[in-house]
Amino acid sequence: MFTNLSLQKRISLLVAAGLLIGLGLFSWLGLESLRESTQRTLDQRLTIARIMANHLDERLTQTASQLENAANQYREFPAGSEFAEMTESLHRLFAGLRISVPDIMLTDASGRVVSVQPSDSQILGTDIASYPEPNRTLQTGATTISNLINSPVLGQRVVLATAAITDENGNVVGLLASSIDIEQSSPDIFSEDIEVGSTGYLEIVDGNGLVVARTQPGSPPVASELSDHPGRFADLIKEGKAAVRTCHRCHETTQSEIQRRQDVLAFAPLSFASWGIAIRQSEEEALAPTRQLERQLILLGIIVLMGTLLLAWAIIRSIVRPIKVLTSAATKVAAGDFNAARPTARRDEIGQLGNAFYEMTRDLSYSRDELMSRNEELSALNTIAASVSESLNLTDVLEKAFGKVLEVTRATAGCVFLRDTGENRMKLMFCTGPTDIFRCQNLGLTTVRCACHQVWQARQTLMVNHTSQCPRLSEEILQNISGFVSVPLKTKNRTLGIMNVTCSGDNYFTEHDFRLLDSIGYHIGLAIENAILYEEAKQKEQLRGQLLSGAITAQEDERKRISRELHDEFGQTLTGLIMSIESMADMVTPEQAKLKSKMESAKSLVVRALEEIRRLTLNLRPSALDDLGLVIAIRTYASTHLENLGIKVKFESKGFSERLNPVVETSLFRIVQEAINNIVKHAGAKNVHIKLTAGEGRVTVTIEDDGKGFDGGAALRSRSGSESLGLVGIQERTTLLGGTFSIKSRPGEKTRLKVEIPAATMPRAGIGAI
Repeated sequence: MFTNLSLQKRISLLVAAGLLIGLGLFSWLGLESLRESTQRTLDQRLTIARIMANHLDERLTQTASQLENAANQYREFPAGSEFAEMTESLHRLFAGLRISVPDIMLTDASGRVVSVQPSDSQILGTDIASYPEPNRTLQTGATTISNLINSPVLGQRVVLATAAITDENGNVVGLLASSIDIEQSSPDIFSEDIEVGSTGYLEIVDGNGLVVARTQPGSPPVASELSDHPGRFADLIKEGKAAVRTCHRCHETTQSEIQRRQDVLAFAPLSFASWGIAIRQSEEEALAPTRQLERQLILLGIIVLMGTLLLAWAIIRSIVRPIKVLTSAATKVAAGDFNAARPTARRDEIGQLGNAFYEMTRDLSYSRDELMSRNEELSALNTIAASVSESLNLTDVLEKAFGKVLEVTRATAGCVFLRDTGENRMKLMFCTGPTDIFRCQNLGLTTVRCACHQVWQARQTLMVNHTSQCPRLSEEILQNISGFVSVPLKTKNRTLGIMNVTCSGDNYFTEHDFRLLDSIGYHIGLAIENAILYEEAKQKEQLRGQLLSGAITAQEDERKRISRELHDEFGQTLTGLIMSIESMADMVTPEQAKLKSKMESAKSLVVRALEEIRRLTLNLRPSALDDLGLVIAIRTYASTHLENLGIKVKFESKGFSERLNPVVETSLFRIVQEAINNIVKHAGAKNVHIKLTAGEGRVTVTIEDDGKGFDGGAALRSRSGSESLGLVGIQERTTLLGGTFSIKSRPGEKTRLKVEIPAATMPRAGIGAI
């Protein structure tokens, strides 16, 4: 039977491979034929344009030759009678050529008309050298034909033919020029009578894009009429190139409606004059043979296509329809309907495919159920992990995690017990739902009878549904719930607590649910451990901050005490010593000059010692900070330690109309002091910019230098070396005041340090000025 044949044999019998190849070859040959036919038509129009250009070139060359011959008869500027005889002869010659020449002019070497026949006083004195072609004749001596001229003196729509009059040495002494009236000359002089179909016409264009003449059925040109493509035609004339293409007649209008007809346009430039010939014909008429060939090819293609469709219909009946049935079933299977596939009795390849597809859908149905179960488990775990990772607060972690557990398991009540670190007991941390079974405040870990104790010891999830398993699980409670699941909240090494989740009367947990709850318990256990570790780390950090603040406070107090003692005791003592030496020096007689010199040396030593004490006092606790405020203290310190070393300092301050909190002022001064010391010791800078800004409850300090730079991140991480210790000290002071610290620097580049501290920051409990 035909239906029992193999798929390969049926396709071989119904579809001939050569049909597609032949149809493709036929289409390609047809397109090539149309292209070649179109190209031949365009080449023909271009050939006609070139022939007409050659014809016009000959006519213009003949006209120019007559004028040039007349001019060459003289080797000096012709006299009046000679010019009259010349013009009479030229008029006869041009009349024989059916060319209308209204005026023949004689100019001097500058191009100004000195004589004209017939006599016309308006033309006398006209400078025709203002036109490019006559000017070129004056410069080069070459005979030229000008572009179309519309002049109130020379006339409308005239062309100037000019020839040079030279002396015996070949120098141009004047011009012999004739104006050619385009309108009055014989039409076939400029355009030979040629027919280009019923819609084609010829157009002569000069180098400026003006229409010189136009044949029928085109409309006669008007004065100063530009061609439809003046710029393009002018470029082609200058380049001496011919071109052919199709274009719209968007530039022409008939009865106020734009003609959108597509035309064939061929253009060829002249060689003698800066003119060109344009031939325009409707594309419909020009390409009529091509269109006829196109229609024939389309008709033949339709016949071939109908035959192909008939063959395709036969293929659909025998092969494609069964495949569509399988495709429809596959689509339904892809949408989740695994019952769409049905076995088939066919024994060919399609039948084998259908039966294999049926077996595959059964396997897919089983695999999908397994995959969906696993995906639900992973989705639930991901939801739990996302919720517990949002916070490190233990209460928030338990509340969010247990809410997600109830949502995933569709339970109505539950609780969480955590081990009390102070006692060997578990403490109720969170409870929700109407059931009173979980309302026990403390749970002893030694109660063997308790299910929670068993789960704690075994570290495994347990189903609790009998009164013997839990002392609080009574018959009355079991009327409302079927039991609860107790899940250990564990990490890798220890159990942190127990989570209990109830089961409603019609909602029993399956083995899959047990695996899911066990994984959830592990994730919650990790979150609880992280929260506990975070709280411990937070407490340790607070303790470290308090110890560090105490150490810094003690250091600052000691600095203040030493500074005060140096100033009050040693400073006054040295000042008194200086005054005593000065008094003794005044008592020395002139004969004791050597003694006086030694006293002056002693005075200098004491003065230097006093200055060193003052410098130490300033470093330990600058009096300007207490007396005049932060801005002046920093400005003074920068001037003393930077400008005295030849480093230029740019200092800016803004918003310090009032004094800041003493704690903030002292901290900011120590930060700037450390930064300046680092610049002096390590930066090698020439310029330093210090900027202080106060506003909106914050104080910002920015210090920037153009030194050699360093790896700021590495210095902070290493925490070794004097420079690193200085940065660490700045960071510590900033952190203690709740501010932010940043440093940007690279080796070989400038360094920028920025500190931002809340202006209203007050010292913590037990912390003084730091």
